[in-house]
Formats: sequence, C-alpha cells, structure tokens
Amino acid sequence: MYIDKHTDRLRFFSELYESAKNSRSDVAASLTRHWNQYCGSDEIDGSAERAQAVRNITYEIIESQINSDIPAPKVDAKRYSVRHDHNATAIERLCAKVRDELPFEEFNDMDERYTYIFGGSVWLVEWDSERVDAGEVGGVKVSCISPEDFVPQPNIYRVEDMEYCFLRFITTRDELCRRYHITAEQARKAATEQEGLCRADDDTVTLVVCFWRDEAGEVCRFAWSGDVILSDVERYYRRKDCFCKKCGQRVNLCRCEKPERELRDLDGETLTHPIFLSDNNCIPATTTVFGGEGDEGCYEVPTRLPYYQPHSFPIVIRRNISADKQLLGQSDCEFLRPEQQQINKVESRIMQKLMRSGITPLVPEDASVTLNNAIFGQVIRLRPGESAANYGTVDTTPDIAQDIAQAERLYEHAKRVIGISDAYQGLDTTHNESGYARQIRIRQAAGRLESKRRMKYTAYAAIDRLIFEHYLAYADEPRVLSYTDCFGVKRQSTFNRYDFLEYDPARDLYYYDDGYLFSVDLSGGPEQQREEMWEKNLENLQAGTLGDPADYATLLRYWQNQERSHYPFAKENVAYFLDLIRRKGESDGEYNGQYNGEESGDCGIPETV
Repeated sequence: MYIDKHTDRLRFFSELYESAKNSRSDVAASLTRHWNQYCGSDEIDGSAERAQAVRNITYEIIESQINSDIPAPKVDAKRYSVRHDHNATAIERLCAKVRDELPFEEFNDMDERYTYIFGGSVWLVEWDSERVDAGEVGGVKVSCISPEDFVPQPNIYRVEDMEYCFLRFITTRDELCRRYHITAEQARKAATEQEGLCRADDDTVTLVVCFWRDEAGEVCRFAWSGDVILSDVERYYRRKDCFCKKCGQRVNLCRCEKPERELRDLDGETLTHPIFLSDNNCIPATTTVFGGEGDEGCYEVPTRLPYYQPHSFPIVIRRNISADKQLLGQSDCEFLRPEQQQINKVESRIMQKLMRSGITPLVPEDASVTLNNAIFGQVIRLRPGESAANYGTVDTTPDIAQDIAQAERLYEHAKRVIGISDAYQGLDTTHNESGYARQIRIRQAAGRLESKRRMKYTAYAAIDRLIFEHYLAYADEPRVLSYTDCFGVKRQSTFNRYDFLEYDPARDLYYYDDGYLFSVDLSGGPEQQREEMWEKNLENLQAGTLGDPADYATLLRYWQNQERSHYPFAKENVAYFLDLIRRKGESDGEYNGQYNGEESGDCGIPETV
C-alpha cells in the first residue's frame, strides 16, 4: 500500500478505518445479533412483539461444545538432521513454556465461545520489549480478541492476503501515557467510539491500531486515538535504534549539546566475541577475508550476522467452520436461529395458555359470598336446607402436551443441525451399556464436530509459529526451558536463536533457518488423557512390557510413567523405589550414587539396575 510522505497520515488512516468499518456494517449487525441470541434475547424476527418466554437452547448447545483442552505444540524440521531435530524440540518446549506463563486457560475459554458464537476468534501476538524476567529481556504477549473489535480490509477473506487491517481496544488515558509516552495534555485529546460510554471526565478511550504493508510488502504499524497519533512505525519488524542526526552516533554515545534524535533500522549485528551454540560449536567473532588478484595474504574482519525479520501480520484467525467468501467461519447461532425462534414462540404460547387458565366457580345468583383469586381466601357457608350441588366449577386448564412435544422436537432438530447427541452432552440414556461402550459412542457422536477441532489445531499451530518467529527475531539472551524427560526427571535446556543460523558459502553470508513445520500433538498429552494413561500404564505393568513386575526397576519405571501422567502421589512412590534401589545397590556393592538421572545420561535410573 503506497502512502505519500506528504499525506496527513492521521486523516488518511481515520478515513480508511471508517470506510472499512462501514463496509462491514452488515457483518457487525450479524455479530451483535448472534451475541444477543446467545444471551437469551426475546426478539422475534419480523415482529415488534417480544417473546414472553425464552428457552435458550443456543446457550445450552454452544456450552456443551466448549473444550477446555489446550493442544500441545508439535514441531518437525523440514530437513532432518540431529541439529534440526534438536531445534524442533527446543521450539516445542519454548511454546509450551509461553503457554504456561500466559493465562492460556483464560484465552482458550474466551476463544471457544467467540468461535461458536461469532464464527471465529482473533489472536494477536506481539513482542513486549519492556518485560524483564531473571535477566531475560522481552517476551511474547498474546491476546484473544473479539471479532467485533477486528476490522479487516473489505472483500479480502484471508489475513495473509490483506494490505491492511484494524484492531480496536478499550483502554484508559493513563495507559496511553505509560505505553506510548505521551503527555497528559495529549491524552485528553483521545476519544471513544462508543456513544454514551465516555463523558467529559471519563477516562475510558478507544485505541485503534492499523497493521499495513508498504510497497516492499513489509509490515508497518500505525496507532491513534481520537486526534492523537500514538505510534507510526514503518517496517515494524525491523530492529531499530535511536541515533543523532548531527553526528550519526547512537544517542547513548552522542556528545552533541542538543542531539536531534531519529529512529533508524538495524540490518544486523557485529560480533565482539564468539557465540557458543547448544551443540558445542561456535560462531567466530571474526571472519577471514581473502584478498583479490594481485593481493597477498588475508585479513580478519568482525563477523556480521543478520537479524531475523517476520513477514506476516501478527494476527491469527480461528474459524468455526470454513465458509465461502467469509473471513470468519460459520456461526452456530446462525444455524440455530430458526429453531430458537420457533421454540420461543411455542414457549410463549405455552405461557399464555397457562396464564389464562384457571378454575372458574359457579354459584347461585343469590349466593351471599364474594370470590377472588386468593387460594383458600373464602369460606362458603351453606344456608339451611341448601345443597352443595347448587355450586360448581368450570375447569379452563388447556392441554399443552402438543406444545411441549413440538418444543422438544424443535430442540432435537437444533442438536442434529450442529451434530450433538444426548450421549455427547452427557445426558442419561435408556441404553444398558458399559462405561467404555458409552465412551466410544460419545466419541462417535463427536465425530461430526471434528472439523471444528481441526480448525482449532490449525489456529494454534499458526500461533506457535508467530511465537517462534518473535523469539527468533528479538530474544537476544538464551531462554531457559525446563522439561521432564522420559523417566520423569526434571531437566533444563535452552532456546538460543543463534542455533538457527546457517552459513551459505556460495553467498558468503549467514541466514536464519525458519523451515519448521508446526502442528499440534493429536494425542493430547497427559493433561488431556490422564485416566486413560493411568489404566494403560497399569496394563503395561501387569502384562510385563516394562519388565518383571516384581523387580524394583520395573516398578520404578511404572511409577515414573505415572508421575508423567500426573497420577496422585506418584512422585512419592518414585522417591520410595529410588531409595529401595539405592539401598539394594549399596548392600550389593554396586551402587554408584546415580539416582536422579543427572549424572547417568538420559536413563534417569542407576546404571547398575
């Protein structure tokens, strides 16, 4: 997208934003309608009347699909080698660490509901350079955003194909001052889009961020609120530093009396010391340069390394179910709306019948009694010689059996549209079957929902790639990663961005290898299949696949597997059998002091066992 340097950028992006927002007015209205339906709206399409009773089947069906499982990352190298395989494992551990540090459980909870209600959700992955933790500077910041706050380029249905897009945030003036380093006077010029929300003394404002591509296709970022420009960064992913226009030095090295500051792009870094890699190799601090024809000898120059630069927007769209020529997927609310509307009408009719029904008394014309609607509020005293047969009632209670049957019929239709059965919802059935058979039937019923799960996996794989690319671009310090090995022993490794450097002798330069394939671990990991793994581990022990069940080493192996599966008190049992093996080894004279796996390679158990 070309923008003339003399263009009023605030006016340009504001008009572009308003144009894009007006183009999606129909989509915005649909999103609002879907949210109101999920919340139990009493609107009746095509009528000004409101439903007297709402049975919110939309909420019930959507909530029954919510999956709290967070897919485990899985990374494979495009070209196999020991080094590439080690790097792929480091990426997996890095993504797992980021998910543990960030509230991904909360993000997943929001993402699940956004996806089913609106047809999709929006994820934003950014680098937070102000974050400092244990000597590690910077880290990834992930946000899950409602589609209502995402304004795409009109008529473009993939983020990868867009020239620009907008994100909208609700924040405070103080936050604008802290994050964008503006004055309080400038913050007062910020504004909000929501009518009636912001008064003259209100501190809540709307922040709009535009990601766009320049002529070279590089991502740029422009942020504003009201009449205040907060950020205008071209070539957003490039590393930048502040220089003095007068002397050309970095500001921290400038000796000018009044330096004129400007941000400049950094193309790479010059090494001052060797860089040691995880495989014990190193990148030398100097590079040998040979002279040309007629020159003798060679000379050393400092090694020059490039900076990695991502190329895509930091935005991921998770779709519910893919739809033709739609940025978001198909919303469940859209397909449930006909049945929801009909059920509301039927339930309203039932309520009307019940409210108008009752028992009407019949009394003689000259009866000396006053009746009202109070229960047991009157006592009828018969006259002498008068018969009770002179009194009676008319029962006007209607028959609502057919209405109830129709409401249940519509409810079944709604569940079938989405692909949900009673077994999937965990409701009682009349079938006499074992728990395992019931579990199999639930899985079969969930088969129709598999495409939604696949779209979730695709989105998480894209999020993991963005996380990896941000750390590859900006994480200067090696990141310490903790993991549990195959024997349940806690260990540490590192993610070092220099491990991904490759040297091209033909071009005589270094480059970053980002050729890795991202997906998710379909087995789900121990967090998602705890009970099944507990049972399988016990079966393996009893079947002898781990060794002799009476041997301490076999029992240790069993409890180490249970510990990895988060079995209660498994850690204590591991320590118990380690102690038994230690004492047995000491008594036999074979114990060498290796119990925790730190000195005996990756086995995690004594070599004497």
